Amino acid sequence: MLRNPEHPEKSWEDLEAELEENPERPFFAIGATTSERDRYAKERCKKYDRIAEKHPYTGGNIFYTCVKPKQRKGEN
Repeated sequence: MLRNPEHPEKSWEDLEAELEENPERPFFAIGATTSERDRYAKERCKKYDRIAEKHPYTGGNIFYTCVKPKQRKGEN
């Protein structure tokens, strides 16, 4: 999950609780390979009945968001 620059002192538990309230918030997935990170993001978003969507990030990294199925890019 991306840290909030306004409150860098928040614990990971606090940030996870915020995700519960706002599942659209971007996050970095855990895993050594892209497929592991994709799987992690998919499972995390499934908890909220949403779909994981990848977004490019600087340095070749990827972050994810959980979107409602009808909100995916290119769909109306």
